[in-house]
Amino acid sequence: MEDIVKKQVKALKFNLINPEHIKKISSAKIVTPELYDIDGFPVDGGIMDLRLGAVDPGVRCRTCGGRLKECLGHPGSIDLARPIMHIKYTPLVELFLRSFCHGCGKLALSDEKQKQYGPAERAKKARDKKKCPHCNEEREKVKLEKPSSFYIGKKRLFPNQVREILVSISDEEVKKIGVNPRTCRPEWAILSQLLVPSVTVRPSITLENGERSEDDLTHKISDIIRANQRLWENLNAGAPEVIIEDLWDLLQYHVTTFFDNNITRIPPARHRSGQPLKTITERIKGKEGRIRKNLAGKRVNFSGRTVVSPDPYLQIDEVGIPYQVAKIITVSEGVTTTNLDHIQEIIRKVNEYPGANYIVRPDGKRKRITEELKEDLCDEIQPGYKVERHLQDGDIVLFNRHPSLHKQSLMAHKVKVLPHKTFRLHPSTVFPYNADFDGDEVNIHSPQTEEARAEAESLLRITNNIISSKNGANLIGCMADAVTGNYILGKTELDKASADQILFSANVINKNKNKKVNGTDIFAQVLPNGSKVKVPSNLMSENTLGLEDGAMVKSLDKESGREETVETIRKAFAMGTYYLSRTGYTLALRDVDVSQKVKEITKEMIVGAEKETQAIIEKEKSGNLDLLPGKSSEETRELKISQVLNEVRTKLGKIVKENFDKNGNINNMVSSGAGGSALNVTQIGSSVGQQILRGDRVNFGYKDRTLSSFKKGDAGPEAHGFIKSSYFDGLNPKEFFFGAITGRDALMDTALRTPKSGYLYRRLVSALQDLKMEYDGTIRDGSKNIVQFKYGGDGKDVSGLHLNQKVPSGEAAGVITAQSFGEASTQMVLNVFHSAGVAEMQVTLGLPRLIEIFDARKEPSTPSMEIYLDKEHNNEKDSKVIAEKIKEFQLGEIASEIKLDFTGKKIEIELDSQALRTIHVGAQRVADRLQEKKFDVKIKDNKVTLVTPNMDFKAMYKVKETLRKTIVSGMKGISHVIVAKRDKDFVILTAGSNLKEILEMKGVNRNRVFTNNLHETAEVLGIEAARQLIVNEIDKVLEGQGLDINERHSDLIADAMTSTGLVKGVTRMGIISNKASIFARAAFETPDKQFVNATIQGKKDVLSSVIENIMLNQPVPVGTGLPGLLVKVTGPLVDKKLEKEKKEAKKKK
Repeated sequence: MEDIVKKQVKALKFNLINPEHIKKISSAKIVTPELYDIDGFPVDGGIMDLRLGAVDPGVRCRTCGGRLKECLGHPGSIDLARPIMHIKYTPLVELFLRSFCHGCGKLALSDEKQKQYGPAERAKKARDKKKCPHCNEEREKVKLEKPSSFYIGKKRLFPNQVREILVSISDEEVKKIGVNPRTCRPEWAILSQLLVPSVTVRPSITLENGERSEDDLTHKISDIIRANQRLWENLNAGAPEVIIEDLWDLLQYHVTTFFDNNITRIPPARHRSGQPLKTITERIKGKEGRIRKNLAGKRVNFSGRTVVSPDPYLQIDEVGIPYQVAKIITVSEGVTTTNLDHIQEIIRKVNEYPGANYIVRPDGKRKRITEELKEDLCDEIQPGYKVERHLQDGDIVLFNRHPSLHKQSLMAHKVKVLPHKTFRLHPSTVFPYNADFDGDEVNIHSPQTEEARAEAESLLRITNNIISSKNGANLIGCMADAVTGNYILGKTELDKASADQILFSANVINKNKNKKVNGTDIFAQVLPNGSKVKVPSNLMSENTLGLEDGAMVKSLDKESGREETVETIRKAFAMGTYYLSRTGYTLALRDVDVSQKVKEITKEMIVGAEKETQAIIEKEKSGNLDLLPGKSSEETRELKISQVLNEVRTKLGKIVKENFDKNGNINNMVSSGAGGSALNVTQIGSSVGQQILRGDRVNFGYKDRTLSSFKKGDAGPEAHGFIKSSYFDGLNPKEFFFGAITGRDALMDTALRTPKSGYLYRRLVSALQDLKMEYDGTIRDGSKNIVQFKYGGDGKDVSGLHLNQKVPSGEAAGVITAQSFGEASTQMVLNVFHSAGVAEMQVTLGLPRLIEIFDARKEPSTPSMEIYLDKEHNNEKDSKVIAEKIKEFQLGEIASEIKLDFTGKKIEIELDSQALRTIHVGAQRVADRLQEKKFDVKIKDNKVTLVTPNMDFKAMYKVKETLRKTIVSGMKGISHVIVAKRDKDFVILTAGSNLKEILEMKGVNRNRVFTNNLHETAEVLGIEAARQLIVNEIDKVLEGQGLDINERHSDLIADAMTSTGLVKGVTRMGIISNKASIFARAAFETPDKQFVNATIQGKKDVLSSVIENIMLNQPVPVGTGLPGLLVKVTGPLVDKKLEKEKKEAKKKK
């Protein structure tokens, strides 16, 4: 049996390399800035020295002997003439210089105090102490003049002096502030040797004219060597110290910009063209950096891209591939004794289809199949070889469209090779890809190993993914014309010949022998044989096989299995589209117009709404308008008017739907659920309605009015964007202008909010990507901490609820939850411009609140409470009294006047008696509050006087402003209250939150007090209450925005945010900062900071989650990667010495 060698990177440690180690790993000393000699050959000791790696296909590396594709490269080194500061470790060096004694090398904090603090606090407390507690030496303050110059007083500390100070600090002392001396001694940050990256890190390219273009790093290293040589020469020549210091600073500049070319206070290094150089930090950070672009994301071979177009004659799990693509995208097929003849046959075809492009030998070498070599290759191949043949019918490919927002954005299809130049897809499968047929480009990928093909076929086939993991909706189903066709068919009676023809279009033989056949009976025959699923009398999308809401899909899946269900959808789709094509269907302008009766009703409703609006305006002017919590009089007016005017369109929609022509084409389309809505028809034929801009009526333009044609202060419907006309009748110039404003705003809203939803998605994935279902049924993170004891409380899979399926072990539950929220938030932003100005469709208003919840901000932007009362006080009178007691009243609200008497040195406050009665407070209560503030107070009737004998006029003015904000009644933070009736309960709604004091108040039902302040809830009621609040607040947003996401996903996010006992946001300072993986944090944040901190603390990445294993090209520890997989290593990665030993061992046997 063949020996198995297990090769896998288990962990990565991070070290700052010391000078001795640099010498050990260096393959060559770089001493000259020259690159190539006259013959174009790399110069020895130059920046492209062959000991650093092979630079061209025709040369070998002088260190390992490998060629260009075999040699991974070897670092070199430069001996620096004077020590140089490592710019990334300057903060660390500053910390040591300010916290440690330069005389004895000890932490400038007494031993007793060191025991009281943790490592980070010790460094802060010891910083800038004037005297060392150990040796009593006086300490001068160390200052850093950025980016890298240190001073003691006015004297500059040069890097060699800094190193001498740092060397004297012992390992034991270094550990006291949390620095690991094994991985990062502070003096190692002062560089005497500079590591030179191998040539494979900075390859050169040959231009069309034959000249070489060198990498930016090569240019930078060249600058360093030149500056270093000049410094050596001047040191050896005994140049003045001023010149030496200037050259030293020049060398420091070049080394600094080598590490980071974006340092503040120094100019970036540039090409002659003026373009800044991309040096090490710029290469690894950001979207285009090595981490995110080249490691976390990779370019792939064996993939193709073109436009997608529909083909209803394909099977649902098939994808049409053009011949041109099929001849280029190949499949790797192993040669066996069984298929040897077939393989030889396709090799001989060379460029004909179906043929092959390459053969691959067992050692990994590839040979191109050509006309000249085809016979030799046919003779050469034997079992063990592989042939890269053309795609053929039945092969498995992965199909994908960007953006990939959920796991069904990438699924496996069977190949069907077809003529023409586009990918073809069955129309019922485009929904999970969020694709349409207006020029969308899509990708295919051909798996190259048997393992990959097996996974794709078993796990990614479209038939295994027809149910959404987000909410359990069916992602595959009938849509558009298929739904309309089946709906009309269901209401029709046909003769047997027509029924035969229609069923035959779906490959079904008509079993009904009656002369006349009802449409529902025809539809019933596409269901699986023996099915007990009942066919409804009206064949609509929601009660048959429609997309997302098709009730039959899950019933059939449970009854007949997945394959039969998918086949039934295909038959129903074919039958519906065939019937509609056969009978004919179109929409004319008259179909979207409304009757004269509806137009009359529209006029009446608009007149009624205008009267109601005017009444609200009059109430606001007279001061009789009941204010909403947290809203001013004007804001309350606008909200109430918006509500009235928005209801016009809603009510009209119902009337329009009731008055549809029952047999009209538009009714068939809308009623069946195929497309369109009553809203569309209402705007086209009845009235466009109120235009909503950023959540409000249109309220800007000219001063005090929207357009110059309106009077100043006009708050009427027309003056703020109410469009009476319909699109059918045409808009007047004012209406057209308001419609254009909201249309443009919707487009801008989409463009501006998409990055926010994308960033939210990225944060969710980074925070939750390591959460997976373990074998014991728990959900754990990469560090094996339990987040949930049972997923969703019952362990059920959202996509298998109808089958009572459990979540399988290894399921990436965190990623699926992140996708469920990320995909929904992104889609609602992308779709908002389709309904510009329509209030009900402004779903992006919920995105900021969702982000706020996931951020776990200290204070919500709009804090609020719902307060229920106990039985004794649950009445209108008591509820109003309690509400008035709760509301925060400041002195400025109840004082009619505050006077300053500079002569008498006193402040006189006149109290408004009406305001005092309103808040149930007397003048004495006001005086008591001011006495609590240590004021000398005198009271007479409703006049309160503060005696201020020692204050000047400035101090008195300050006190006056402070007095205005002094709370005299109510609870701090509760700015507005309103009493609302809900069923039998009177509920106090507040703007502002003060949970602790509210719970202690008499008359309040302590079991029914709610706040949206997350941290306040955690502090007062505990972490479990905070967890439930997160779930409740998420559910409110989802319900308000009409999003359907299963509650199990809300539960998982809430548990992830609270599992440590503290509320932590889905941010880089919250959950993500606690991730054990350095690479996972580096992929989300600035990577150089993560790597530097890892070296300082001596951390290692144990590669326990998804992203870091993707970077290292290893199986991820979720899904099929949860158990260890053994893969045979071939090609250049084979250990030649080990292979030789194995062969010799076999011979001895």
